[in-house]
Amino acid sequence: MATPPLYSVSTHHRAPPPWPPPKAATSPRITFRCSVLAAPAGRVLEAPTAAPSSWSTKNPPSRALSSDVNLRIQRLCQAGDLASALRLLGSDGGVDVRSYCTVVQLCGEERSLEAAKRAHALIRASSAAATGGILGKRLVLAYLKCSDLGEARTVFDGMPPQAADVRVWTSLMSAYAKAGDFQEAVSLFRQMQCCGVSPDAHAVSCVLKCVSSLGSLTEGEVIHGLLEKLGLGQACAVANALIAVYSRCGRMEDAVRVFDSMHPRDAISWNSMIGGCFSNGWHGTAVDLFSKMWSQGTEISSVTVLSVLPACAGLGYGLIGKAVHGYSVKSGLLWGLDSVQSGIDDAALGSKLVFMYVKCGDMGSARRVFDAMSSKGNVHVWNLIMGGYAKVGEFEESLSLFVQMHELGIAPDEHAISCLLKCITCLSCARDGLVAHGYIVKLGFGAQCAVCNALISFYAKSNMIGDAVLVFDRMPRQDTISWNSVISGCSSNGLNSEAIELFIRMWTQGQELDSVTLLSVLPACAQSRYWFAGRVVHGYSVKTGLIGETSLANALLDMYSNCSDWQSTNQIFRSMGQKNVVSWTAMITSYMRAGLFDKVAGLLQEMVLDGIRPDVFAVTSALHAFAGDESLKQGKSVHGYTIRNGMEKLLPVANALMEMYVKCRNVEEARFIFDRVTNKDVISWNTLIGGYSRNNFPNESFSLFSDMLLQFRPNAVTMTCILPAAASISSLERGREIHAYALRRGFLEDSYASNALVDMYVKCGALLVARVLFDRLTKKNLISWTIMIAGYGMHGFGKHAIALFEQMRGSGIEPDAASFSAILYACCHSGLAAEGRRFFKAMQKEYKIEPKLKHYTCIVDLLSRAGDLKEALDFIESMRIEPDSSIWVSLLHGCRIHKNVKLAEKVADKVFKLEPENTGYYVLLANIYAEAERWEAVKKLKNKIGGRGLRENTGYSWIEVRGKVHVFIADNRNHPDWNRIAEFLDDVARRMRQEGHDPKKKYALMGADDAVHDEALCGHSSKLAVAFGVLNLQEGRPIRVTKNSKVCSHCHEAAKFISKMCNREIILRDSSRFHRFEGGRCSCRGYL
Repeated sequence: MATPPLYSVSTHHRAPPPWPPPKAATSPRITFRCSVLAAPAGRVLEAPTAAPSSWSTKNPPSRALSSDVNLRIQRLCQAGDLASALRLLGSDGGVDVRSYCTVVQLCGEERSLEAAKRAHALIRASSAAATGGILGKRLVLAYLKCSDLGEARTVFDGMPPQAADVRVWTSLMSAYAKAGDFQEAVSLFRQMQCCGVSPDAHAVSCVLKCVSSLGSLTEGEVIHGLLEKLGLGQACAVANALIAVYSRCGRMEDAVRVFDSMHPRDAISWNSMIGGCFSNGWHGTAVDLFSKMWSQGTEISSVTVLSVLPACAGLGYGLIGKAVHGYSVKSGLLWGLDSVQSGIDDAALGSKLVFMYVKCGDMGSARRVFDAMSSKGNVHVWNLIMGGYAKVGEFEESLSLFVQMHELGIAPDEHAISCLLKCITCLSCARDGLVAHGYIVKLGFGAQCAVCNALISFYAKSNMIGDAVLVFDRMPRQDTISWNSVISGCSSNGLNSEAIELFIRMWTQGQELDSVTLLSVLPACAQSRYWFAGRVVHGYSVKTGLIGETSLANALLDMYSNCSDWQSTNQIFRSMGQKNVVSWTAMITSYMRAGLFDKVAGLLQEMVLDGIRPDVFAVTSALHAFAGDESLKQGKSVHGYTIRNGMEKLLPVANALMEMYVKCRNVEEARFIFDRVTNKDVISWNTLIGGYSRNNFPNESFSLFSDMLLQFRPNAVTMTCILPAAASISSLERGREIHAYALRRGFLEDSYASNALVDMYVKCGALLVARVLFDRLTKKNLISWTIMIAGYGMHGFGKHAIALFEQMRGSGIEPDAASFSAILYACCHSGLAAEGRRFFKAMQKEYKIEPKLKHYTCIVDLLSRAGDLKEALDFIESMRIEPDSSIWVSLLHGCRIHKNVKLAEKVADKVFKLEPENTGYYVLLANIYAEAERWEAVKKLKNKIGGRGLRENTGYSWIEVRGKVHVFIADNRNHPDWNRIAEFLDDVARRMRQEGHDPKKKYALMGADDAVHDEALCGHSSKLAVAFGVLNLQEGRPIRVTKNSKVCSHCHEAAKFISKMCNREIILRDSSRFHRFEGGRCSCRGYL
């Protein structure tokens, strides 16, 4: 019997049975097998292998029907007809597990979640299929492909523990990792191990990526140990994942060990290592690895370049970055910059290049890359280029780019806005900043923390600290930068108490305090001399370990120095582990404030031995410390250092040298340096003008000021330098001219300039004008009050001075040592002994001010003038400090007034021991002897003076007439108007004798005849100046004369007589005070 032919398999029709049909009894068993059917698009569908055992045309068995259904399902799946396959799957025919598996697999491949759920429902409804085993695995994979992690996990959890293979576990872990639930993925990996499923390289790579994302070093180390046991550690993908874990967890040493043990390595290995080194700050290692990768011929991709360019940026390796840039162009990763029509194709790579060039300071290359980029729609690259220009100080170019970005319709982010505000702040464009603030609010960035911080900085640096605080208070959330900005702003604007209060608020609210916070508040503590607050900050820095930062230690040095806590200053300096030039400079400044000028030279030598080269700031600080007569030698040695190191012509150094020399009274050397400076600034001019004024060279000061007006524009400080020149010679006309100039220029808004103006009028004798200006001051400080109080004292108006002193205290201004010196001086020269004692006690008990020599001198002078010589002597002997010559001389003057020759001799011995070369003291004692008519003692003293070779200081006086200062020297007859002056004084002397005012010849200290005596007395310089004023000034104008020493009694009597005889007001200023003569009376009332 012939074998029946094989039937063709059709998708739509079953093949007809053979004809004639075989006999039932002898019908052989037909075996039909279709083991594998190749599906399109690479799909492989599995079909049942067992065929029906019998076949009948009348009543075919159920197995034959079942096989027919399953075969049709397989054919439908092969054709991709998922809908028909699902319909057939729900038929009543016997569908086997393999058909279900095939349909579920197709659902996953088609990414049809609806179909997968329908198939799942059919499976649950079928009694023949269970979701365990292969069908469960196919369902899990299908749901995962359809992105339904929840259903996949439900099916997975319903499966028997050992049913899932490593592929299912890995797929599920990958799905959780993709969804960002890395912890669950790691948990699944642990469950897989508990179920006895051995992980493969893919599973390990997946879980390691999750561990890396979690940053869990412990998990990574455990898995690393498992890999070593399983022998999977050498797999390239696994090793790459391990490198990622260790890099993410900051364990680059372990990452390097894994990398070194890899054989072979692929591009991912190199990229992971380079990226890890960069992210952990190992920039040098990242560049080295890139060089090795390049030399070994490993393919360099854009990922490699994106990692190595920031590393080059961090190191400032511009040349290497350019080489990488060139490779990118050559390899096709980046279109060449010369190809303008193509530009830069990769926006990310272009941004990294811009970043690298900006960090390396090569703005030219950065701009060329930026301009060549074809896609600049990302605001990030704009931020990079704008920030780069702002970093190098090209703020206008940065603003121009912001305008371009705005015109292109690219919306700025908070970083762009912050850069905009920074540029406006640095350009001091307050008006533009206000406009920008409105623009920011309109864009909706008004509540952004970074933007608000930039606004606070802008307002603070624009001296609008109130607006800065307003922005700060309205912020919905302040970060540490916000607090730091507003604290620093208050401190820099002089609101020290507010800065300290904000710091306390920040601390009590639990905000994080960093080193910037402490650096912001410490200047406020220093400027306000708030020692306790500074001490608290110091304690916090020690507790948190921030004290180790050199910059913070330097700030503490400055704070303690300002608070005069020299011990703490020295302790911090000596305990610093690493000192920089700022530390040494701060210590030099501290010594200077403490008056320890002799230690500055040693500190400079110690600084050089420590390997720190003094910079401009250190040198200028040292020169300021050596600005005094006793320090000229050290100052010259520093000058030599500046010459040897080429620093002499640097403007700050030259200015400091000039200041040092003028304070050492060497104005010639200062002028020499001034003439050599080619790029003089206003400080140079002010230093020399002020130096001439302080060293009694008023004419040179006026001349230099005139030159300055032709070459340079003065400022308010210039007024404080030139006005003392007019005050020193009582040149009221010059002073008024300077007053008018300062008024036109608006300099009088400066408190120092307005105080100098009041002082000038006081010292020129225009006390009423000085008081009017004083009353007009909008902001009176302690210096203003002290000047006016001292002015009343100089003019003999002690009660006015006391009233003003009490007014000052009533206004809330506490007096200092200088103001107490002024009020004691006023009491002394007005005979107010009781008031003087009261103020001296108040100074010590009420204000805790330790008296200094000038205070003791005032009290001794006060007691001596009042005739309490014994009390004055006891007071001197009870002083806490050693008395100097000025204190003994005050007592000596009292002995002369009250004619106590015996005590005068004892006091004179003390004076001569302290200053044996001062001729004036010998003359004072000689006058005491002469008044007592002890001529033998006068003769002996005269011989003593001659034997020592001492010469009396020449007395001279001057007066300003019609803008010209006329100087008169005692007994000098060279003045053109000498004859008229002599004739006038002879007439005065004759009238004085007629009225009983006989000149006191005993002051001449000469054993000559009366004619000689009269001639000598006539030639006193102050009388010559007064006579010249009477002869040359119009009636009604006061005669203002200045004398370089104290006026003698004879000249004082003559001036009183002339004021009465000529009906003129005479204002005579000597070295001690003002004498205002009117109608034969003097304002001093005998207190010379």
